[in-house]
Amino acid sequence: MSEVKQKLIEATIHSIVITIISLAVSYLVITNVSNMLFMSVSAVIGIVFLINYIRKPYNKDYLIVNSWICLIGVLFIGNFIGKNIPPASLFGVGVGMSVFDIISFTRFGTKTTNAKVMDNKKLMYKLIVYGKSLKDGKPLPTTGLGDFLFYFILLSGIYKVSSSYSFLFMGACLILLGCVINFVIIYFIYGKKWYKGFPATFIPFILILPLLLKIMN
Repeated sequence: MSEVKQKLIEATIHSIVITIISLAVSYLVITNVSNMLFMSVSAVIGIVFLINYIRKPYNKDYLIVNSWICLIGVLFIGNFIGKNIPPASLFGVGVGMSVFDIISFTRFGTKTTNAKVMDNKKLMYKLIVYGKSLKDGKPLPTTGLGDFLFYFILLSGIYKVSSSYSFLFMGACLILLGCVINFVIIYFIYGKKWYKGFPATFIPFILILPLLLKIMN
């Protein structure tokens, strides 16, 4: 097995573990934290940290720690947004972000913000959540902060509309399943010459769409 494939497999395992942990923590926050002042203050702190982190010089030594701090901030930002947007807007956000994500990975989307970020490697590296390799201790890229923000908004919005633990848990499971499908697809296409990444929002949203339509009707 090539070294690249070994790193991909290890990164995939880290990605799945991090996704499970983040979705579980989001579930607990959504169902147990109802104080909007606390949520809004936490979201603002998360935004301030993200802005300051992005503006600082790139430092590979702190990628892992900073990415986890950013993930916590994004969790509160996403949950706050999901609790405050109307149900119709939640559906629009899901469709809009998924379509935008797909376009940014095509030649038609080279001018999109997402595509420009991907071209700016040092900035892009800061917007990814990292695991730590068990082999050499180096950072392992997993999933983007923007993708996690998308997942958290959807979950928080689902609970706001349904007030159902069951629907929330089902939504988290469907998002996780979508992420796993993404990883499987990446495993088979990462070696292609045209490969430059894969949109992580589309498949999870497609899987969760019937649930959204059900709770909105």
